[in-house]
Amino acid sequence: MNPYTILNQTQCQRVSDGVILPLLSGCESATRQLVLVWPQLGDFDSLEYAWWLQREAKRLQGEGIVIRAVGIGNRDSGKRFCNYTGFPGDWLFVSPNAQLHQQLNLYPGLSLKLPG
Repeated sequence: MNPYTILNQTQCQRVSDGVILPLLSGCESATRQLVLVWPQLGDFDSLEYAWWLQREAKRLQGEGIVIRAVGIGNRDSGKRFCNYTGFPGDWLFVSPNAQLHQQLNLYPGLSLKLPG
């Protein structure tokens, strides 16, 4: 399966309202889509991207670009991430188990196995 098909079919939880739906839902009429697959929410890279996109959002939208992001975490961490960065909760989806990352053969996030 190609990456676009995976992105189009994968269902994740939207941070703004908690609804589980396809990641690209609502993007059907967009001329271009910018999809970011982030590691854990709160990771410095995720924060930096969110701040940059938040600053450039009007320009990107004016060029017909729809923005979606998915990060490893739960809805509560997604809400905190949005509050801290100003990133819109309508654009952010969460994947608690990094399922999308695994399907795309990306880094699935930190996994610690503690002795005991």
